[in-house]
Amino acid sequence: MKKVALALASGGPRGFAYIGAIEELQSRGYEITSVSGTSAGALVGGIFAAGGMQAFKEWLYGLDPVKVMALMDFSFSKNYLVKGDKVIKAIKERVPDIRIEDLPIPFTAVATDLYTGEEVVFRDGPLFDAIRASISIPSMFRPVKWKGRTLVDGGMVNTFPLNRVQRTPGDILVGFNVNEIDAAEIQGFLDSRAALMESRDGLPLISRIQTDLQAFRLDMDGRNERLPVKADDNFASILQRSFGIMNGTIARMGIEACPPDVLASLPFDSYHGVYGYTHAQEIVERGRALMAQALDQYEAAL
Repeated sequence: MKKVALALASGGPRGFAYIGAIEELQSRGYEITSVSGTSAGALVGGIFAAGGMQAFKEWLYGLDPVKVMALMDFSFSKNYLVKGDKVIKAIKERVPDIRIEDLPIPFTAVATDLYTGEEVVFRDGPLFDAIRASISIPSMFRPVKWKGRTLVDGGMVNTFPLNRVQRTPGDILVGFNVNEIDAAEIQGFLDSRAALMESRDGLPLISRIQTDLQAFRLDMDGRNERLPVKADDNFASILQRSFGIMNGTIARMGIEACPPDVLASLPFDSYHGVYGYTHAQEIVERGRALMAQALDQYEAAL
């Protein structure tokens, strides 16, 4: 049985892909002997290390837009939008809050000190304290106070913690990054849409309507598959994309500094917002397929 040190990147609802990836690894006989995660990677990785994956997955599959919104404990604070207590409480009802040092699988979670900019790596203490700190997206979730520090999302400093997973003799390093940004592919998408919209000028009304429908289908195809790039940016999309560029860049640097033996990747431009949280099963299966593809390539090269 091949031993695996598994690193899981930050990525919001795209991180549900890690569930399928873990199941694919196990179905092929790989033994996951340690896990490190940032943000969504810390959430899924920690739940797996605690043995709570099945209960978490069943709960996740039952979410719909109404239930997702019910988990958002909105705040009137000027510093953050959501307290983040409800979602952690809901997960704790299904997954026990064990101390990290007592987990059957070594686990680390990455957070960021908001004021010093330092990377904070959790290797002990309550599991959900570490997860809650690691997922604290700045301005979205309330920061976590911990040992005199103010902690936010670990993706700010180490999006893809390949260098923080505990290694054992003879293991292989497997990573899953859901922050891949393919600049050429995105530009091609934008050029196609721009050309389509330009072609509608001067056309009769019925033809302009048909062209608009073509553009809508192009947008939806991109949103559901690879490129949900909006032609008209707004506050939320600009902020989201800014974080995406940051995370994608930090992830690439992490891969260069600590190359994994097996690397699975999912585009950043996939499964955003409520769509992602209410299509968990689709994302899980996508993660399974991507890990299968990465393992096929690795095994063929042996």
